[in-house]
Amino acid sequence: MVKINWRDVLTKFLPLLPTLLMYWASYRLSQEKNAQEKKRDEFDRLNEENTRLSEDLDRYRRMVEAKELEISKLQKEIADIRKYIAGAPTSGALFDKKKEDQK
Repeated sequence: MVKINWRDVLTKFLPLLPTLLMYWASYRLSQEKNAQEKKRDEFDRLNEENTRLSEDLDRYRRMVEAKELEISKLQKEIADIRKYIAGAPTSGALFDKKKEDQK
């Protein structure tokens, strides 16, 4: 039967303990750093996407404002033309059947 001398085991492996602890700590720091970099990359990606979407939204809002201005100008032009047409309704609703039927 083999008898293990624990004193020899401890004298040989105890000096390795600080090295193993340093490797383990280094591994944990590396994992945390990678997690932080991943979060930062995700944040940067979402920030860029948010910026792009905000610019698109601003562009669409400007397009809507331009179209509303154009519609307003055309409505004024239609109202001016109605002044000169005999029998044309003078109300603002051009395609509203209910208002035309009431007259």
